[in-house]
Amino acid sequence: MSGIDPNARREVNNALTSSGSAAVGQMVDTANSSVQKRQKNKEEKEKREAAARAAKQEADAAKGGASS
Repeated sequence: MSGIDPNARREVNNALTSSGSAAVGQMVDTANSSVQKRQKNKEEKEKREAAARAAKQEADAAKGGASS
């Protein structure tokens, strides 16, 4: 079972059913925007981490090459 409080879930469901379709549409748009933003942030983080790994490997290779 999820760790979500059943009363909180009920309150959200009641709020959704009592709100107008414009409000529901806005919530869906906000949720979609959040998903897209998380995906974009994840991709940017992966690029930064890959660049940092490449720079570290290059620095390690330069150190190793200078010592040999």
